[in-house]
Amino acid sequence: MGTPVASGNRGVLALGASIVDLCLSAAPDADVRYLLVHRPWEDVRVRTQGGVRMVPVTTCRMSHRSELRDQLFWILGMSVIYRIFPAPKIRAFIASKSPWIASVAAADLVGDVRGGDSFSDIYGLKRFILAFLPVFSVILIKGSIAHLPQTYGPFRTRTARRMARFLLKRSSVLIARDLESQRIAQELVGSRLRVRLSPDVAFALYSEAPEEVFTEPPHVGGVAPGTIGVNINGLMYKGGYHGGNMFGLKLDYRAFLPALISRLLSETTADILLVPHTLAEPGDPESDNDACRLVRDLLTPEQQRRVRIVTGDYDAHQFKGIIRQCDFFIGSRMHSCIAALSQGVPCVGVAYSMKFAGVFESVGMKDWVIDGRVTGCSATIDAILALYQIRDAVRDDLGSRAAEAGQTLRRIFGEMVAGVSRDETAGVIPVTGTAVSAR
Repeated sequence: MGTPVASGNRGVLALGASIVDLCLSAAPDADVRYLLVHRPWEDVRVRTQGGVRMVPVTTCRMSHRSELRDQLFWILGMSVIYRIFPAPKIRAFIASKSPWIASVAAADLVGDVRGGDSFSDIYGLKRFILAFLPVFSVILIKGSIAHLPQTYGPFRTRTARRMARFLLKRSSVLIARDLESQRIAQELVGSRLRVRLSPDVAFALYSEAPEEVFTEPPHVGGVAPGTIGVNINGLMYKGGYHGGNMFGLKLDYRAFLPALISRLLSETTADILLVPHTLAEPGDPESDNDACRLVRDLLTPEQQRRVRIVTGDYDAHQFKGIIRQCDFFIGSRMHSCIAALSQGVPCVGVAYSMKFAGVFESVGMKDWVIDGRVTGCSATIDAILALYQIRDAVRDDLGSRAAEAGQTLRRIFGEMVAGVSRDETAGVIPVTGTAVSAR
């Protein structure tokens, strides 16, 4: 649910791949399954430390055109009956009529990662409610759910806050990826449950550079030494899904980008590599690649000769491998920044929400976040140029902290899977987004 397998957003794809890898590191013989609100989908190929794994997908849908057994609202109704009637024969019959319920019922542990940052209504209350429903079905069937490392909040509406409290109080495991989220979640659940702290799971994402980095214009020899990578957030560039400055930015993001690139070109000798992290068609408000083209077109012909756009249709592992080749990185997509930080690449986060500060703080880089909600264009550019000058001073320490973050993740998932393995029964561990069987 929280880790789509067919999204253009390489950040949410990174979450699913990382969770699969972390669970398999803890239990190499485990079975893994994605659970998605999605049309039927084939098995997914995931790179892990132990090699490539094919991960099956179980789906449910909100479309009335899908088979009844796969319709979410039918599943919710059957989940209520499953909850009310504990008789084994009744429950077995219900599970036989729904692959979704069968997968959840067989699970030792079900968990949700919610795209890393969607446990909030900042993207709209409707989206929050729609994401609530499949998790509610899991709680009806299992009684609890594991909330994996993610951001909790902010909540703009009382409805979202109440729904969040309902879910979090039914956590079997509750992990935040930053201190502020830990505080928010702890406040919602009270003293009955301890909220653990962990790095974002994408710190453990396996990195693999592609054999060739396709760019526009083309460049022979891959990423040049000293290159500055810049991730442009298409959603920020378009002002949100419906325009109108959805995130309440003080920073004029459209004006900021060409001005930043112009300063970087004039004050350094570095080439600029524009790295989209959400790929979509032109005109789609989520499209980073579309925004990259629009920004590059605003530059002078002389400037354009030093600015290239990554154009290959790479997966999350490969984009991380490309970012690793940059000397310095500037990102506005959270997981493009994590791809840099987790590999020891000095990175500035140009933020649109609170989630950036906590994730950067987890590797000692909190001062490298510039909040676009409170900082204007000129001050942001000046701060980025100043940080560029001290990039080498933080590189070694960042690399050490990033390695520690990966080790922490493997320890936390190892403890979680070991706890499941001690149970008398063993089955599938769906991680709403992924599922693992600990044998």
